[in-house]
Amino acid sequence: MRKYYEAGKVSHEVPLEPIPEEVRALYLRPGEIMAIQEIFPVAYQPLGTLEWHGRHNPIGVDSIKAEQLCIKAAQLTGGVVMPAIHFAADAYWDTGFGIGHGMDATAGFQLPGSYYGIDNALLSKFLVNACQNYLNRGFKLIVMVSGHNPPIQQNLMDEVCYICKTAEGGEPVCFAMDYSLIGQGNPRRASDHAAGIETSMMLFLNPDRVKMDANKGHEREQLGLGGVMPYDEATAMEGETRFHMQVEGLVKLAKDKLRARNEAAV
Repeated sequence: MRKYYEAGKVSHEVPLEPIPEEVRALYLRPGEIMAIQEIFPVAYQPLGTLEWHGRHNPIGVDSIKAEQLCIKAAQLTGGVVMPAIHFAADAYWDTGFGIGHGMDATAGFQLPGSYYGIDNALLSKFLVNACQNYLNRGFKLIVMVSGHNPPIQQNLMDEVCYICKTAEGGEPVCFAMDYSLIGQGNPRRASDHAAGIETSMMLFLNPDRVKMDANKGHEREQLGLGGVMPYDEATAMEGETRFHMQVEGLVKLAKDKLRARNEAAV
């Protein structure tokens, strides 16, 4: 069995199909994926968590944000959206309750619903392996998008991108935090944890899964929340504005990076 991708043989054995409206890899047939690769050979990789985001939000906030961004960008540019990865990097820190992992540190105990913990070295190897799988099967560019935004996540993703560089210095893998897709200097280029920004995103993307009164009446109403904008000032309109700004930035990133890859190959 060959250990490398033989595009010529594959095209002979697997006929191209018309490009569908569907962009999620889980639902695409091989002939559809190949047809997409002919036009825009980009794999979008959403990164998120299953993590406490207040009593009022679903635990998949980070993954939902990233996946919906990737889906919308792929609908506009082409490309394929891989299944979201729900493990992510986070750090231990002390906010006065004793050292804790992620938002557990602000609570002083392990919060329910946080299932995203993983050894960082293992996560790095896992993501490198995933990217190599995509590149070895016909994609030219991997765009990773994270809805989980602590600095340690940025550092780990930067490492993955560096490891995946070609011997000539080419960059087949790139990465962005969701909020960083909004242009420099824009006041909306910011994020939080389950406060006004992320809750606004959920009110736009999944309003039926947000229970805005869930925190009311509790002694620690802000349990496991962090951000400047209060969660109860969140609006779907604000979430929609931020989402479309981020989509615009992601589309530009993917097009620019693919253009650079194509130019380097000439």
